Amino acid sequence: MGATNVKAVFIDNKPVYNRNVSIQREICRNYGIDYEALDCRSEEDIIAQCQDADAILDIYAPITPRILDALPKCKVLVRFGIGYDVFDVDYATEKGIYVCNVPDYCTEEVATHTVALLLDVSRKVSFYNTNVKNGRWVHTDGYPMHRLSTQTVGFAGFGKIARMAASYLAPFGCQLIAYDPYLPEAAFAAFGAERVSLEELYARSDILSLHTPLSQATRHMIDKDAIAKMKDGVLIVNTSRGPLICEEDLLEAVNQGKVAGAALDVVEFEPIHEKNYRLFESGRIVVTPHAAFSSDASSAELLAKVAETACSVLTGDLSRTVMNRIVNRKQLLGEE
Repeated sequence: MGATNVKAVFIDNKPVYNRNVSIQREICRNYGIDYEALDCRSEEDIIAQCQDADAILDIYAPITPRILDALPKCKVLVRFGIGYDVFDVDYATEKGIYVCNVPDYCTEEVATHTVALLLDVSRKVSFYNTNVKNGRWVHTDGYPMHRLSTQTVGFAGFGKIARMAASYLAPFGCQLIAYDPYLPEAAFAAFGAERVSLEELYARSDILSLHTPLSQATRHMIDKDAIAKMKDGVLIVNTSRGPLICEEDLLEAVNQGKVAGAALDVVEFEPIHEKNYRLFESGRIVVTPHAAFSSDASSAELLAKVAETACSVLTGDLSRTVMNRIVNRKQLLGEE
């Protein structure tokens, strides 16, 4: 496929984030592909401004069937990150459009953030900090703390990030268990984790860390019924996707003491701009602003890998992270 009049569009590059898109522009230039960074805020913006886009580079904007129907040149969608739930993969496949993600740019950062949140909530660091700032110097406030070496840490999903987090936790001496139906037994043993069923994971975890992708099957996997199967006083950490947890059910469980506390880098309804949002009321839920992936190194790597992925697919190289490989390659290359 020749690169003449081929264009990649980064659709939601909000100026407030001050990204250095020159990285992507240079990569596209090297492939002979035009590049544009836009700040689209709606379906209408995307449809109006991306008519000439062969590749859509996307962070948060949902790419709906309506959008895909209205973009006649679009051949590939690339998500800035690991999750790709902003795309309707089935519909994109029907339209002959490739869907890609970047699964390997921030493993270390998210694993580190996971452990940081886990330590924070298990030692009540943020909880105590808030109390002290409010003039309360009392170490017995809140839920009981336990020696980490006596705790069982459970991983829901045991991919690269979870496995790295497990390796970071191993020196603390805690017992590690994990549920992941897609991994061979050796993957668990190599990181000192016992393979368990989902039911066992809920029943045995003192601290539960979520690392599963978001899908219809995993949406609200942590709800009232799941929480009822857990230990009293369980701690929950989520650095994966917010809608894995039913926020209403989590709040109820925290208020009742069934869940002692939670540490969330992602929430069901992002972003949060309310100072007195309901997640903050108990003081036992730590929230960070979907920042687990972030570092100077990971940000630059992500920009580069998104552009490289789009350009590679547009020029016929499907060795990248294509999620729907059944799309017709001849259609992509304009051979039919």
